[in-house]
Amino acid sequence: MQGKKIFLVIFGVLLVAAGVLNFVPVRRTFQAEIVINADKLITCRTLQDTDNWKVWYRDGAIAQPNPVALDTQSLKKGTLFEYRMENGDYLVKDGQIEVTAKNRWDLNLDWAEEYVIKGNIVRKLQLLFKPSTFRVEFLQNVIEFKNTIEHPGNTFGGLTFEPLEMPVVKWVTLTDTVGLQDLNAEIPLLHDRLIRKLPGETIESPDSFLSQYEILTDSTVLLTVAVTVDDELKNVKEPLEMIEMDEHPVVILHSMRSYTDMNEDINIMYEWLKKNDQRPANSYWVKHDISGALAKTGDNNGFTIIQEVYSLK
Repeated sequence: MQGKKIFLVIFGVLLVAAGVLNFVPVRRTFQAEIVINADKLITCRTLQDTDNWKVWYRDGAIAQPNPVALDTQSLKKGTLFEYRMENGDYLVKDGQIEVTAKNRWDLNLDWAEEYVIKGNIVRKLQLLFKPSTFRVEFLQNVIEFKNTIEHPGNTFGGLTFEPLEMPVVKWVTLTDTVGLQDLNAEIPLLHDRLIRKLPGETIESPDSFLSQYEILTDSTVLLTVAVTVDDELKNVKEPLEMIEMDEHPVVILHSMRSYTDMNEDINIMYEWLKKNDQRPANSYWVKHDISGALAKTGDNNGFTIIQEVYSLK
């Protein structure tokens, strides 16, 4: 009889404990410190690229692993990122990543992530009594982030790169010196001058053209525009120039920066090429859509960049 009472007491206590556990959130924080061979720009742009967190962040409980919130705060010696992941049911993860410079080439990342489990009692018990499972998952994401930065695939620094083989192509170009402050307005004007000097039927892609520029002084640039022409066009007269290229590798990316403010994206592209054992073969070209705003008004917020490359392998 006494044993039965003890059993009922113990059972009652466990029942109450289970009830309490079912309603009280269980929390546990995991931490890691790593060194990444990358600059601050690429690291911060990768963290800010929430659409592509799925490239390196894994969590079986979260169908679409991208933050529901991401805040950035400048610190005296670095940058702090605070994010929240959730599955809309029982799991919330609040993370902090402090990015600071270690030396000229490397960054320190102090990473902490707090797991908060609300309604799943099985997962709560796992977090209480078998936290190593969650810690391994956390560390795998940290390591995968490091690998994504140091050994990138086609997504890097908030940009997506597309390696292609450019077919045999023939371009006709026109170059002129223009004022830096007038560059956007001069691009469609120079393109108009170019196509007026060519038989219209020889232009293969009349809906688009290419441009590139080189800064000469603080106030002037050397602007070049190009159109693709067919084989029927055998030669051109000065100031036009014909360029014939065999099939060659290129890398394509899309920039949402303004035409004269793509330096960050170009620097990321050069770093991506270096990490993939490639180098730029020539200056990059920017592709313009005739129906786009740039061709009409000299203003656009999206451009396709074409970079000819060669491999070091």
